[in-house]
Amino acid sequence: MIRESIQLEMNFDGTNENRFKQRFDLGEFQMLAELPVPSADTPLADAVRRASDFEYLIHSQEHPKASIAFINESPSGYALDMVQFATELCKYSRDRHVLYLHGRDKTAKDIQETLHHAFSEGFKNFCAVTGAAVRGETAAQTRKHAFLESVNLLGEIRRAELPSISAGAVVNPFQYTPESAYAQSFKMFRKLANGADYLVSQYGWDMMKLQELIWNLSRREINIPTVARLLFLTPDNAEQLCSGAFHGVHISPDFESLLRAERDHSSAQFEAAQLRRIQIHAAGARLLGFSAVQIAGVTNVSLLETIFNKIREAFREFQSFEDWRAAYMEYYDRLDMAPYPHEFYLFDKLLETDRPAEQLTLAPGIAPMTRGERFRQNLSGALFSNADKLPAKERRLTKKLLASCRACDMCRLPMTDYVCPEICPKGLANGSCGCGKADGGCELQDTECAFAKRLRIANAKIDFSSLEEGAVPSLEKRP
Repeated sequence: MIRESIQLEMNFDGTNENRFKQRFDLGEFQMLAELPVPSADTPLADAVRRASDFEYLIHSQEHPKASIAFINESPSGYALDMVQFATELCKYSRDRHVLYLHGRDKTAKDIQETLHHAFSEGFKNFCAVTGAAVRGETAAQTRKHAFLESVNLLGEIRRAELPSISAGAVVNPFQYTPESAYAQSFKMFRKLANGADYLVSQYGWDMMKLQELIWNLSRREINIPTVARLLFLTPDNAEQLCSGAFHGVHISPDFESLLRAERDHSSAQFEAAQLRRIQIHAAGARLLGFSAVQIAGVTNVSLLETIFNKIREAFREFQSFEDWRAAYMEYYDRLDMAPYPHEFYLFDKLLETDRPAEQLTLAPGIAPMTRGERFRQNLSGALFSNADKLPAKERRLTKKLLASCRACDMCRLPMTDYVCPEICPKGLANGSCGCGKADGGCELQDTECAFAKRLRIANAKIDFSSLEEGAVPSLEKRP
C-alpha cells in the first residue's frame, strides 16, 4: 500500500517540485542518512539489491521526514557512477534526496554532464565538496590530482541553470586554532556568496562549535538552512577516531578516554551509550537552530531505524534549550571537548541563548606578518599585479623566489594575495580544506596550512575580502 501511494505521488510530480528544498522553506526539520556509493568493482545490480531495504526505510519515515545523502567515500577514490546507482535504487520521489558531488579529478565539463544527467533522472539537490586526498597517498602523490574546488563547483551548479535545484556546501566548524577557525569561516562565507543554499557541518561532538557556526551566520544576519552531520560510533570507527584516522576530525583527550572506556564494555552497552549520545546531539542541534541532522556511519537498516526512533524520542524529551543544556553538561560530566592544547573559540559564553551581533573587523589570535613576509608581499605586489593577465611563464624565476611559484599554466597570484595556491598539496585557492591537523597544520605534510599566511596578510590589511569574495579559478591540470 505504501509503495502504491508513492507511485501515485510520482505520477503527479511537476518539473518545479523539490521536496527537500520545500521542507527547508517551510521550516520542517529533516533527517538524512548517508549511503556510500559502492566501489567500482561492485556489480550495480548487487549494490542496488543490498541497498533496497535502506531506501525503503528512508521513504517510510514521517515526522520528521528522511532523505538519502549519496556520498562517494571509496578509499581508492573509485566508485560506481553515483547518478546511475541512485537512479536504479530510487524509483520515485528523487527530488527528496541529495547527491554529494566532489571535485577530485573532475573538470567543469564533467560536473556539467553529471548535473544534467542527474536532473534528467529527477535529482535536484546537490552538495559541493572539493574532495579528499586518496587514503594513503603522500603530498607528492596528491599533487598529481587536480581538484575542482567546492567554490568553483557551486558556480558550475549555478551555471547549469536547472530549475528548482538546490546547492549545498560543507563547512568544518570543529577547528581549534585561530588560523584554522577563521580560514573555515571565511571560506564558508565565500561558498555562500557563490550560491550555496544550505550548509552541512563536518561531524564532531563539541556542541559549542555547532553553536559557534550558528552564531557566526547570525552575526552577518544570514538565515540559511544548516545540517548537522552526526557520526554514529561503532567499536571500529571509535578506534579509528581515537587513533586520528579521520582527517579534520579532532577530539579531546577527555573524550578519547571516555570512548576507550566505553569500548571496554559489552557490545550491547557500547551501542546503548552511542544511541544516547546521538539522541543528545541530534536534539541539541535542533534546539541550537539547525534545520536537519545527517546520520553518518550506519548502513544497517535495523540499526538506522532504531536511531531514527531514538532521535524522535529525544525531540519529545527535550522541549527547551535549558533542559537540553543541563542534560548535555551532565552527560559529559564537564569533560573538556576541545583537543588540548588547542582550545580556540570564535565567541565567548557559548551554550547560552543570546547571540552576538557584532561584525568581524580583526581576527584575534592571528600572528602578525614577519618582516620577510612584508617585504615579499610588497615586492610581489609591485612586480606581479598583472600576472594573471600575462603569459604564466613571464618572470617565472622571480615568482619562484618570491612566491614559491610551481609553474602553473595559469597564474593566480594577484587573486591569492601573492601566495601561490600550489603551496597546498591540493592546489586550493579559495580556502582551506578543513582536513588539517588539530594544530592547524597541513594534513599531508609537516607545514602550516597555506591559508595561515593569507590570514596574516588579510589581518595586517584589515581587509578579508580576498578570502570571502569572488571565486579563484581551479586548475584543470596540475603543474
